[in-house]
Amino acid sequence: MQRALIAASILYLALPGVVRAMDSAYQWTDKQGQIHYGDKPSASADSRTITLQRKMKQADSEPGLRQGELKQLNKMEQRQRQQQHRVQAAKIHSDRQRAARRSRCAENREMFKNSSGNENFKKHSRYLRNNCW
Repeated sequence: MQRALIAASILYLALPGVVRAMDSAYQWTDKQGQIHYGDKPSASADSRTITLQRKMKQADSEPGLRQGELKQLNKMEQRQRQQQHRVQAAKIHSDRQRAARRSRCAENREMFKNSSGNENFKKHSRYLRNNCW
């Protein structure tokens, strides 16, 4: 337990230096005017620290995907959204049909109650029997 704690402490203390070293570099010019870059400063010449900036490539926006794969993924997502839209439209249509049918059934029930004894009785009875019960 103590060994693990000591090892974790050492890593914790050493890690910021590693991260800082990766995010900076050094530049110096030698006696012949040649510019050099390195991860450690030069002992023989004055060097200046350069902060490295990491640019994100477009392919890095989706880890591991190439440009063609991203296009294919976008097309698949677009098709999925279209399918969801069609499903929602079909549900709205069926809900409207169901509401209209309930309304017609309610009207025919009312007409059925009011038409007992006349010729429309059979018509309303047949409609209710075929569509509402």
